[in-house]
Amino acid sequence: MSNPLKQVAKVGYRLLSVSAASRVSDFYLSAKFDYLASFAKPYATNTPIPKLTLVVPVYNVERYLELCLKSIRAQRYPNLDVILVNDGSTDNSLAIARKYQEKLPLHIVDQENVGLGAARNSGVASIQSTDFLMFLDSDDALAPGALNALVTQAVSTGSDFIIGDTTRMKGLTRLKRRDTRKLFSKGNQVRKTFAELPTAIQDLTAWNRLFRFDFYKAKKIEFPTGVFFEDMAPMTRALVESRQFDLITQTVIYWRVRTEGVKSITQETGQSQKITDRLVSLGLQKDLILSAIASGRATSENLAEFYSRVKKHDFKLYEKTASKEQLDLFAEFLEPGI
Repeated sequence: MSNPLKQVAKVGYRLLSVSAASRVSDFYLSAKFDYLASFAKPYATNTPIPKLTLVVPVYNVERYLELCLKSIRAQRYPNLDVILVNDGSTDNSLAIARKYQEKLPLHIVDQENVGLGAARNSGVASIQSTDFLMFLDSDDALAPGALNALVTQAVSTGSDFIIGDTTRMKGLTRLKRRDTRKLFSKGNQVRKTFAELPTAIQDLTAWNRLFRFDFYKAKKIEFPTGVFFEDMAPMTRALVESRQFDLITQTVIYWRVRTEGVKSITQETGQSQKITDRLVSLGLQKDLILSAIASGRATSENLAEFYSRVKKHDFKLYEKTASKEQLDLFAEFLEPGI
């Protein structure tokens, strides 16, 4: 027999997740961000505070972009550069971005549509100098105080990058990401290596971490182009290559689950090309981990955590929509051992 309370909770969740609820949520956040931004001091480059560059790829997000940019203003981070890459948008996104050039230290890179990975790479290539680098997806928002918390942590520990927690935002609901709860449940993790924290493989999104720019450039980290799920392999590489990294439990990103219009890449699980690209990405990750094991930078526990992630997360996303041939390919990442 089903639990009545659970049924009531499910109904409530659905009601709070409808499109109208998303607009109410955005209205509230917009007002909150405006209030926080009203206390901001002028941006300055002649300051001992480390410089942080945000790279924001944009493609047809006129519904969400303004809230994203408001969340940046609300950070009140004084030494900031924002590089917005307009990846061939055909809607009003570029006009919205230009309006915010009066409110933010915002530089626009305008290019033909080449995809998210290439857009991020273009943003990085346009950086002249910075201390720290962060990526932000244009349908998401920075949580208040996120940039200060990440930079403070990086300066304190000297780690190559800092990973922050994420809150899933769907309508008026706010939940921690299911696939990373185990990782963040242990509290802050400081000066860790990939071998010391194998569960770090559970979180491979590019937009909830702050990189030291010298580390990012020295390791020649780039996003693959022309494919979906472009962040999984380079973020695995960052884990493998890092001298040390930190993890903080403070929410730094409000990750939007879209309830209207075109769904995000992660939400669309039925397209065959996306499943194929996911499998390619998993293969690249496995190769990176095996190479790290061979060089002593990882252990069999890292591989076991990778298999666990695939079984509990990647495979679950596609088991109902993948073809038999694709399901057979998934089996390569579900079998234990090397």
